[in-house]
Amino acid sequence: MMFNNDVVEAMYKLDHNTIVVSFRETVIDLDHIKETYAMLYQLAEDKPHKKLILTGKKTAITKEARYYGMQEAKRIGGNVLAEAVIVHSLYQKMVINFYSKFIDSTYPTRFFTDIEKAKEWLANF
Repeated sequence: MMFNNDVVEAMYKLDHNTIVVSFRETVIDLDHIKETYAMLYQLAEDKPHKKLILTGKKTAITKEARYYGMQEAKRIGGNVLAEAVIVHSLYQKMVINFYSKFIDSTYPTRFFTDIEKAKEWLANF
């Protein structure tokens, strides 16, 4: 099963418990993040999973969408084993760093610039 929408280029299972979310180069707003989480819930089927988030080089997120994402991350934290995020810019690193500190007590989150290193890190969970 594969999903996509205005901001998600692709969302699919990499293996039995790893979900890849690949974002387009766009600005993610509140409606977009809500739709993205709805797709994620459907794909995860309420089972424990890992997430590999691939941002586009110019992907950005609004303050409202960031806040909603942090709240949802806390809410679904019991089902998320770990999350790796691929970033391309200092802005993206700063946003993910803030995000990961907010949810760190819920599940491990790290950002990477290399997809293979992200996959290796996720394999530990």
